Amino acid sequence: MAIDFKQRAKTARKVTWIGILWNVVLIAVKFAAGTIAHSSALIADAFHSVSDFGSDMAVLISVRLSNREADETHHYGHGKIETLASILITIFLFSVAVGIMINGVLKIIDFYQGKPLRQPGLVALLAALLSVVVKEGLYRYTHQKGKAIKSSALIANAWHHRSDALTSVAVSLGIAGAYFLGNHYLILDPIAAILVSLFILNYVRVSFKEGINELLEASLGQDVNEEILEISRQVAGVNIPHNLKTRRIGNTVAIDMHIKVKPTLSIVEAHEIASRLEKRLKEAYGEESFISIHVEPYFEEKHLK
Repeated sequence: MAIDFKQRAKTARKVTWIGILWNVVLIAVKFAAGTIAHSSALIADAFHSVSDFGSDMAVLISVRLSNREADETHHYGHGKIETLASILITIFLFSVAVGIMINGVLKIIDFYQGKPLRQPGLVALLAALLSVVVKEGLYRYTHQKGKAIKSSALIANAWHHRSDALTSVAVSLGIAGAYFLGNHYLILDPIAAILVSLFILNYVRVSFKEGINELLEASLGQDVNEEILEISRQVAGVNIPHNLKTRRIGNTVAIDMHIKVKPTLSIVEAHEIASRLEKRLKEAYGEESFISIHVEPYFEEKHLK
């Protein structure tokens, strides 16, 4: 069942504000623990958490603007703002991943050059583990809500939370190795960090491609298009649905198509057939979907339903 715009915006704002409040707590804890326990990795992780503010603000702005109804200058609404916000978040993630990778490589070089590193304290490990638990929880919560209200920006932001959780895992491993096993195991931190950065970069590749395709008016895909045509064929009075064009507009879709009907039908009867088809498509793809159906006469009587 489709969720209305107001409820959708309210849900997205609530989820994002919860993320912001937890980020404030984690940033304060990481900076304090990293400073007290002499952990440069944890301090760097705190800076990584600061980047979440950018994505959170992007989501809040997009939610406020993208859920505005269509007006005289935006006949299809403002859904593309959400798509743009999603792309900006993936760019954020890309910069974070590259930074993690570079930092990991530099640490490995320092390790093999024999440069001494200070051993972190137990409080740093506890703060890193707290970050893992909180950020993974935020990922699951935000991702679930994002899927429920079909928000690409919320889903992208959820992955930003997970990138923080995975980074904190790497930090936890590095701190644990240094604290329990000695300085010889400090290399676990940069190795894990590089693996995390590769994971994030793969997500960025997929998410960025989807966002760009949406901005470039790519279709919903062959499978969805075939599904739309099959739904159309099942509506009584519809013949040869064709000239189908589809695209995504933020959290909703636009469907343009032509159908053929008996030429002996009145305008009212032809309109009723098109209306039944429109209703079926909105039941399948959401009440906010933009449906445009062009009706044509079909003169080959032997093929008519």
